[in-house]
Amino acid sequence: MPIRPAKSVRRVLLTTLYQAYFEDPLNVLSPDDFFHHEAVDRESLVANMHYLNDRGLVELKMGYQPPLFASARITADGIDLVENEFEFELRFPSEMSAAELTVVSIPYIVERLVEESELAPLDGEARRALLRDVQFLRDEVARPANRWRSHVIASVMGWIDAYAADSNERLDSLDALHAALTKAGVLTPK
Repeated sequence: MPIRPAKSVRRVLLTTLYQAYFEDPLNVLSPDDFFHHEAVDRESLVANMHYLNDRGLVELKMGYQPPLFASARITADGIDLVENEFEFELRFPSEMSAAELTVVSIPYIVERLVEESELAPLDGEARRALLRDVQFLRDEVARPANRWRSHVIASVMGWIDAYAADSNERLDSLDALHAALTKAGVLTPK
């Protein structure tokens, strides 16, 4: 499944609701009205629509299938944001830069690594050290990509590689993470 940048999904949702509002201000849209766009699936729709609701940019009516909403409508603040082209582009860019597209998958891969590390067959200090190192890496990639410290990430990846090699247990997401970090220019090719 391709990773959809949340800001791109939010832009699609707000734009769709904005257009619907000006076609008929009393009309509300159901979840099915958003699935025609390739960037929107059920998971991204639910999370991002609730985010926009929390920000006061949309209004949701909840039905009998939470967290999926029954209908959505753009608010006056949402309309003002869409009409302020500069702010709208700043908050929800129409296109991500090449650098942003390169690093967008890395936090997701790190989350898979966290899960795999928690299930790794290590005991005692080795287990605690691996979990600390993976958490350190997780905290580092949670920062904005332009503030990542390449030397820190490279060191932590080396430590994690050592634990994986010592235990003969392969962490499946480790190879994907190496490839993504190399592609992003954070790590040098092996």
